Amino acid sequence: TRCDCLNEEILDYLSDLNKRTYLTIELGLQSSFDTTLEYINRHHTKDEFGDAVINLHKRGINVVAHIINGLPNETKDMMIETAKYVNSLNVDGIKIHMLYIEEGTKLASIYKSSPFHILTKKEYIEVVGEQLKVLNKNIVIHRLTSGPDKNKLITPIWLLKKFSLLNDIDKYLCENNIYQGEKSTE
Repeated sequence: TRCDCLNEEILDYLSDLNKRTYLTIELGLQSSFDTTLEYINRHHTKDEFGDAVINLHKRGINVVAHIINGLPNETKDMMIETAKYVNSLNVDGIKIHMLYIEEGTKLASIYKSSPFHILTKKEYIEVVGEQLKVLNKNIVIHRLTSGPDKNKLITPIWLLKKFSLLNDIDKYLCENNIYQGEKSTE
């Protein structure tokens, strides 16, 4: 869900639900840069996301953060900074996705009229490797890739081979002796 959907009434409901069953809330951060969040029309800021995580944790609710690599105008350093920001919030888990463009979306219209850089497979793998280095080893990795609809996907086509991508990420991590949390300051 989006963090701006979590008013007190919803938080109280989730708190009650959490007492009756196992509950994890997945919150979409996407980026820790407010300029990017505004550009992609998220309707929340980095700080509002952080407040939502704090409010959920105060109620004993697990939180999984969702981030997207390759958003327009973001650099590799910005993507790594987003992972560090997620770290600072002590979330319980993370889902890392690659930006993809699908037919029929506002982003597709933007991309078609003014194409922006889409990460190559190699660039994505390297970014994920760097993010894992800084990510606290206690944060559970729920996902390392996206699953686009092959009938709507414009780009990047390499995302359609999910298992190949996951194998390539694993190979890259092994070849470069990268492990989660090796550079974490948490």
